[in-house]
Amino acid sequence: MSHSFTFLRHGLSVANKNGIVQGQMDFPLTEEGIEQSEALAAYWSNRSVSFDLIISSPLDRAQKTAEIIGGALGLQIEFDDEWKERLAGSAQGMAYDEVETLQKIRVQPSSHDPLFTEGESEWDLFIRAAAAVQDLVRRPPGRYLIVAHGAILSAALRSILGISPPSGRMRPVRISFENTGYSIIEYDSMLARWSLKKHNLTYHLQNNDYSEDLIDE
Repeated sequence: MSHSFTFLRHGLSVANKNGIVQGQMDFPLTEEGIEQSEALAAYWSNRSVSFDLIISSPLDRAQKTAEIIGGALGLQIEFDDEWKERLAGSAQGMAYDEVETLQKIRVQPSSHDPLFTEGESEWDLFIRAAAAVQDLVRRPPGRYLIVAHGAILSAALRSILGISPPSGRMRPVRISFENTGYSIIEYDSMLARWSLKKHNLTYHLQNNDYSEDLIDE
């Protein structure tokens, strides 16, 4: 008995393009973000990749990505607040260069301190992500697509890999996802064993015509 989880980051959003911190603010996909999502939907459709269910963050950029893929593959979508992006406090809506300036003049927060006064601490995020992962493995065995955001997906992977937030004021391990980059993780419920099969795949964004025998997904 096994579960297969595909962690997918949403397509390029307006805030991504303009260098704005989103957090849990709602920004739509750009035209490029829509095209990225459509390219992934076509890529999976052409290779007969499917899932039993899509689980998505309800934030607009993730919801639209999920709807594009779900519509192309004929899949149902379940929205779950646990997969929202990290709450970034007062930094939400600010330009990244403004945030970088602030970071240079303020003390690096510990993993227990809120992010920018009102945001989630590293532990807040990690605990939420770990709870979301626990909910996943309690579902019936099957193939699940999770459409979410960079920070929460990174925290979810770190919880799976057993990498908890660091002590003191050290920065956590960063696991990056490109827009519409996805990772494939399997969980064997009999052995209680995780396997990270692939990370940050973006074949669908490349012009090369990859053949089936060159892609192990």
